[in-house]
Amino acid sequence: MKKRELLSLLIFLLLILIIIIDNALILPNQVLIAADLNIYFDVLGLVLGLYIIVTGISLITFGYLTDILSRKKLILFAGVLWSIIAILHITIIEFWQLLFLRILAAIATGVTTPLVISYLADIVSSDSRAKTFAVWSLFSTLASLIGGIIALMFNRIPFERIDIESESIRANIDFIKLNYPNLLSTWKYPFLILGILALILTILNFFITIEPKRAAGDKYFEDLLVEDKFRYSYKIKLRDLRYIFTRKSNFFLIINLFDVVASGLLVAYIFPYFELELGINITNIVTAIVLILIIGPLGLIIGQFGLAHWGDKKVQKGDLSGRVKVATICSILTLPFLLLALSMAPNVSAQTFFFGRLNVDIMGFWILWVIFSILLGIGLAFTFGIAPNWYSSLIDVNLPEHRGTMVAMGSFIDTFGRALGAIIGGFMVTITDNFSATIFWSTLIFGIISTCFWIPLFFTCKKDFVEVDEIMKKRAIALKDEKILTE
Repeated sequence: MKKRELLSLLIFLLLILIIIIDNALILPNQVLIAADLNIYFDVLGLVLGLYIIVTGISLITFGYLTDILSRKKLILFAGVLWSIIAILHITIIEFWQLLFLRILAAIATGVTTPLVISYLADIVSSDSRAKTFAVWSLFSTLASLIGGIIALMFNRIPFERIDIESESIRANIDFIKLNYPNLLSTWKYPFLILGILALILTILNFFITIEPKRAAGDKYFEDLLVEDKFRYSYKIKLRDLRYIFTRKSNFFLIINLFDVVASGLLVAYIFPYFELELGINITNIVTAIVLILIIGPLGLIIGQFGLAHWGDKKVQKGDLSGRVKVATICSILTLPFLLLALSMAPNVSAQTFFFGRLNVDIMGFWILWVIFSILLGIGLAFTFGIAPNWYSSLIDVNLPEHRGTMVAMGSFIDTFGRALGAIIGGFMVTITDNFSATIFWSTLIFGIISTCFWIPLFFTCKKDFVEVDEIMKKRAIALKDEKILTE
């Protein structure tokens, strides 16, 4: 890759990463936002859910546009829109303003997924797609973590002074409002800083970004499209939509919204769950560090890379449906490990496990905490192994001119599932005042339903993979013939 192309890719991906951490700036500071705007988790759940739904609608719209418009124009649109909206967060003083700006931010965020998947698919060899998407997924995860860290850097509320054992969640929020009124608006500052940075990167993208040729990463076209005068000329047409939406592999790959309901709930409330129920705060932060050090290598190295590499290897050995099989195995195996971990329901401050039923001494706590971390890490490893193989499979089973649309549709269904999780979680927490039970039962119920949608892919995907492979081979031959005639 030439220096100009490498710089173009870097600037493009940096802007995408800033935009996609948008929600990560909200999640760690939900307690602050609730106190600042005088709302509670039922209302926050609706905001989070609506944000995800609007993101999904934006995904569908811009997924289709990704297949017919310049991706450079789309990244410039997303960058300008998100940077302005992010900067305007500093003006929020009422709930309706938060809701309005979150909807606009969701539109900008929705542009990114089909855009980056389409972009990467055209610059990376088809033989290594799962590993490439694993790397991108890792960058996305790290970006979200960094976004959460940036958000928490401005959160000066001393949670260690809040009596999380004897007070309810609502009472703790009231305590914060009463005792720290000058700290409530600090959740807005990360948006201001990153909004300015995104605006600078948008300007750089205008001058530097290079549009990759479509299908340049597909094995039959890699060598043919090196020359500037040859291009992949096929584009999506409205009549194609019926064809791609009725294919069996596409149906089972995109329709399974139940796969992400529980994870959507967990992500939406992970920070208040840690702060207000698990009791992890500045006085016992060592426990969080141990948790991260265990689940990090298990989840990221084994899940993101090991299982993605396994899917690529199966395809390279001739099993065209290998990535689908790996994703299906991961989706099934993630459930028992996550359920075992969640059933332990630890409380760090009280040194209890199993929903407060087991009190332990310091030695017993650390033994059980390590077991909890390992189980959670293995469960997350299988969870992280799904996405890169899923994205690769969805690309492999669709023609290049259809990929943005199908990735957008699959991502939309996922966002709808996450929105459902956020909304259900908000109301269940409001009713039960308990995060642990809510997360456990949602994982169990929706995990079982999800498995029923993954298993049929073992029997439906091979035919569609072979069909796309044959079409691409014929198109490559036609382009070679064209090349010979022009010479």
